[in-house]
Amino acid sequence: MRIAVIPGDGIGPEVVHAALPALDLLNHELGLGLSYDVFGWGADEWLATGVGLPEGALDMLRSEYTAVFLGALGDPRVPDMAHGREILLGLRRGLDLYVNHRPNQLPDGLVDIYRENTQGLYVGVGGTVPQGGGVGVAVDQCVYTRQTVENFVRYCLDRIAAQGGRKVTLVHKANAVPHTGRLWQEVFREELSRHPGLTGTDEYVDAFCYHFVRTPMRYEAVLAPNLFGDIISDIGAALMGGLGLAASASICPETGFGLFEPVHGSAPDIAGTHRANPYAAVMTLVLLLDHLGHRAAAAALRDSLDQAARTDATTPDLGGNGSTEEFMVAVLDRLPMAIKQEKEQ
Repeated sequence: MRIAVIPGDGIGPEVVHAALPALDLLNHELGLGLSYDVFGWGADEWLATGVGLPEGALDMLRSEYTAVFLGALGDPRVPDMAHGREILLGLRRGLDLYVNHRPNQLPDGLVDIYRENTQGLYVGVGGTVPQGGGVGVAVDQCVYTRQTVENFVRYCLDRIAAQGGRKVTLVHKANAVPHTGRLWQEVFREELSRHPGLTGTDEYVDAFCYHFVRTPMRYEAVLAPNLFGDIISDIGAALMGGLGLAASASICPETGFGLFEPVHGSAPDIAGTHRANPYAAVMTLVLLLDHLGHRAAAAALRDSLDQAARTDATTPDLGGNGSTEEFMVAVLDRLPMAIKQEKEQ
């Protein structure tokens, strides 16, 4: 299996290259049969060539790779984020990665957030009408097809049920956005009827945000359209302790292809300071390994990361005194024992 690695911009290269030695060690010790190639797609290449996602890139990824490990995209030299949209949204849409999964490991338990990842307000339908040298009217349209909503909800409910889940909540705003909101409600209820073991509820997004902050463990699994999922998953990251802890997986269930990325962004203000937290990048590799069926490798890496996160080697955002590299040394020091324990089970 081959993985395409896109370090990207800002702290992306720092956390990606810090995390890759863990993948190398796991690959060697457990015989995973993985290889990876590094691609320089990002702001530097955009500024040099005007190209974000090269021609033929999607076909190459489909035919030659199983997954993408992405660092971060965003650079002050590209203030409109044009390269990021071309690369990230191009990958999501072009590879039909319509399921985004953000596990939120909170002090009292796990809340899984599933976000539809390709449609809604992010389809790019709309435009502007100029007025007085500026924008007089701006329109962004929210578009959902029933097929995409059905595929998304069906996959998520099947996954939740297969993992022993009991509760699932749909987040929407059907009272104010009735057309797409009612589509989501209708599909959710129809698909939920196939899972008698699941208890389903639905909440308006504003009410959900209120309750999620105050009593997050009232939720177990959450389904949301694109925009709402984008917002509530970052609330989840805040409840975890910060964006430096948040990992994500974007999946096409039909092909199995996945895009795995930490969601902390490129953080240009700390790029080059060695203070970037690699936790989310390593957790992203845990999700990647688990998705590829390497459960023992994922468990060993997760255990090593959790142990290292309880030491003073963590980065300052977690209360430690370590650098990016020192945090990863702490992870790598613990990984051989974790691998040994997984082999013995």
